[in-house]
Amino acid sequence: MAADSPNFTPLNADPGAGFNGRIGPTLAESMPDWPSPRRAPAGSPNVVVILLDDLGYGDFGCFGGEIDTPNIDRLAANGLRYTNYTTVPMCTPARAALLTGKNPHSVGCGWLTHNMPGYPGYRGGEISKDAPTIPELLREHGWSTMAVGKWHNTYDRNLHAAGDRSSWPLQRGFDRFYGFLAAETSYFHPDRMMEGNQLAAADSYPEGYFATDDYTDRAIGWLSEHRSSAPDKAFFLYLAFQAPHTPLQAKPEDLARYRGRYDAGWDSMRAQRFSRQREMNLLEPNAELPPRNPGVPAWDELPEDQRALFARYMEVYAALVDNVDQNVGKLLDFLESTGQLENTLILITSDNGANSIGGPSGVANLQDRRQGFGEDPAVVRSLLERDRLGSEDTYAAYPSGWTQVSNTPYRYYKRTPMAGGIRVPLIAHWPQGIGQTMACRRQWVHVTDMLPTLLDLTGIAYPQVFNGYRTRQMDGASFAPTFTDAAAPQRRDRQYYELQGNRGFISGTWKIVSLQAPTQPADLDNWMLFDLANDPTEIHDLAGERPDVLRRLIDEFEAEASANYVYPLDTRDDRRAVTLPPHELVDASTPREFYPLGQTIPSVVVSALIADRDFTLRARFDYAAGNEGVIFAMGDRFAGMVAYVMDGALYFVYQLWYRPIELAPIPLAPGKQDFVLRYRALGERRGCGDFQLNGNPVREGVELSPTLVRLPSGGMDVGINRRLAICERYADRGLFRYSGKIDVVRLEPGPQPADTPMLIDEAAVQERMRAARASR
Repeated sequence: MAADSPNFTPLNADPGAGFNGRIGPTLAESMPDWPSPRRAPAGSPNVVVILLDDLGYGDFGCFGGEIDTPNIDRLAANGLRYTNYTTVPMCTPARAALLTGKNPHSVGCGWLTHNMPGYPGYRGGEISKDAPTIPELLREHGWSTMAVGKWHNTYDRNLHAAGDRSSWPLQRGFDRFYGFLAAETSYFHPDRMMEGNQLAAADSYPEGYFATDDYTDRAIGWLSEHRSSAPDKAFFLYLAFQAPHTPLQAKPEDLARYRGRYDAGWDSMRAQRFSRQREMNLLEPNAELPPRNPGVPAWDELPEDQRALFARYMEVYAALVDNVDQNVGKLLDFLESTGQLENTLILITSDNGANSIGGPSGVANLQDRRQGFGEDPAVVRSLLERDRLGSEDTYAAYPSGWTQVSNTPYRYYKRTPMAGGIRVPLIAHWPQGIGQTMACRRQWVHVTDMLPTLLDLTGIAYPQVFNGYRTRQMDGASFAPTFTDAAAPQRRDRQYYELQGNRGFISGTWKIVSLQAPTQPADLDNWMLFDLANDPTEIHDLAGERPDVLRRLIDEFEAEASANYVYPLDTRDDRRAVTLPPHELVDASTPREFYPLGQTIPSVVVSALIADRDFTLRARFDYAAGNEGVIFAMGDRFAGMVAYVMDGALYFVYQLWYRPIELAPIPLAPGKQDFVLRYRALGERRGCGDFQLNGNPVREGVELSPTLVRLPSGGMDVGINRRLAICERYADRGLFRYSGKIDVVRLEPGPQPADTPMLIDEAAVQERMRAARASR
């Protein structure tokens, strides 16, 4: 910011600035003066924000669900339930809105961190620096700040050792962070766990490890240290659980408690939830239970074997939510035992509604679908029979019929601005600051209202300048008055929504929604209109009956969209994630060398080098009789490849979950080895490989299809297979470190076929840019 700006506040680091003592030639002739430490205002509460991921409105017991959530229900019983709380329909934008009090597009977070298309509203999910976050503001005023779990507000291509760290948690206000920076990861073997600004040294995880337990234990450990070190200092804890986001995985003991609970099916369970919600006064009196969402079959019409499978998927989901509740209980017990619960404000909610990514039938391995191919029913049936669904071997997502149950009573799902995507539970618990308990609050509260509320409660003014940047006003409004007054006026009457081309706008009691078919050109005129006062579950489209109201709301939406950088709409599916800025095209085509001494090189670096394209992979290592272990391990059990030495031979596996393609063993003679795979992408996702050892062909034209479009996790390891073994043949050997010497593994990317879905080659990108310019 220019120094002559009217809002510019110069910072002075001169140690003598503001000194009010006296400096003489000796101590006897001098008078000391100490700066006052930053302290939170007297009586300020500790603040804990517990954020779940992809949880629906009706999943907690206190919101009508049958899942066992006694600890979360305890918070509701001694606090407040907000029954008209809305968020935005995707994780990255929701987190940005919660942390900044700003509409997500206005801070560059209109979509996920996979995407940098070159427009202001879509800056890779990184929060603009002129929007201070909750931890930045609270730390500035004397709070300690801690975060555990999922971050997901850093551009994916900054998630490596040499990436720009300015958007990482410690750079956005947190004193301490433990968790992962990306969208999702395994609960049993999480990928790229970070401790502060460094990769946590976790080559493997102990027996019985589960990520949600780990996050909570770490948070409680920090709070214990904090209590011992500075008992009077307020703290802010952002406990961002990844649950119940995919992959749906659960501990066996949690899963066992839900066996058979969902055998009645989604139609019956949804009706039961709706009935309980009515009894608990969680719904508007005129709320109707909508019919099943499009594409959801009647439970009774499903074949018996499908019902058994589908019920199991929901059991895993429920067990995952149950585990979160157990961990909330551990945190509450700690706060209570240390005398901190009374003056700790706890807010618990979800980033968006439940996720329908599993589709009508669910999926045991979502990574298969993302790679572009279906799963083998025989494999899924075997997993069910062996009681492996929900284990580390699966990457499950439940069927959309259960998603609809999670979102009871609302229609549709995450990614849409229909109520199923944006209406989620919110619970506030603060014994010292909330008057009436066991109560519902019906005022409309939005996710952007979180930060204004915290500032209101603590008396902190929102700064005009922060860290040298002139700020813009917050978009949210405080709902703090509702803590003590059930009749407090509602502070908002309008809000826009947009996600992946799906648009929505609420103005007063009216709402418009435009849903877009993925991968199809946007239809800018397909609006629906709902009268929320008389139709709170959005069943009856009145667009044809009230064109006057429709036109008014469209105009209001357009004004908000323009002001918040919503346009241009992008209806592409996840392939929009491979639209790279021109300067990154060079990185995607630059050969890389990998060495045995470093940590895992992340998949964001490696994926672009092999994504549906030719590549040459070369490994140079020494072999002596008796040497064994992994030479390189790329990816994970769901998609990747590995070369390892065992019993005097070199083995290679092209891993595709339960369909591995294994090369016959290649005998090794002692000495230096030069192993080469030349991979050719043939189009239509077909590929083949030629293998050489020490310059001699050993296999040619080996079918290695389909081509990989990305590595789900794992990246590139040299001389070791960290976390979950890629190949079951050595799964009982732990990390299976190579006992000999490895010089280097080199990966050289080549061209892509013309029909690739992964548009990362420069010629294709430049052609698209020329076409766009020509159409203007």
